[in-house]
Amino acid sequence: MPTQAKSEKIDELTEKLGRSTIAILVQTQGLKVKDMTELRNKMRAAKLEFQIAKNTLLRIATERNNMTELDKSIFNGQTAIALSYDDEVAAAKTVTDYTHTSKIVVLKSGILGGRKLTADQVEDLAKILGGKNYAKAQVVGVIQGPLATTYGLLTAPLRDLCYVLQAHAEQLNGEATTD
Repeated sequence: MPTQAKSEKIDELTEKLGRSTIAILVQTQGLKVKDMTELRNKMRAAKLEFQIAKNTLLRIATERNNMTELDKSIFNGQTAIALSYDDEVAAAKTVTDYTHTSKIVVLKSGILGGRKLTADQVEDLAKILGGKNYAKAQVVGVIQGPLATTYGLLTAPLRDLCYVLQAHAEQLNGEATTD
């Protein structure tokens, strides 16, 4: 039976996981206090919430958020969790950049939309150029291009007819003024 403090921590983790767009799990075992402070500062600068979490409490919090597709093997070893409430790509970039520069911190996995991401998938997410908004803009551009072309093709005959009528009206108007 969990104590009151553990129950509150589970409720807090449940709420944070429910609000977050992505949660990235890393192992920081062996990291010195100075390096941990540097890591926390980098996460804070990137607008990520970073905290050490007990695996059991984190597992219970994921179960309460109906994240049943998660593999329970991600809750092994020491776990620190980086939570992002805004941009998944920027969060993945920040965490993977730090894991590449650090010899100690290891990227374990991630949770995106209630589904488990492998460490490789988190790194692939970090490779998306420009971030989340850039990716959205690309999708809109891909959709907008053909639609604009189709609109132009459909309106061209009517537009050309208007030009012909206007030219004819100007021609008739020109003949009427010269008479």
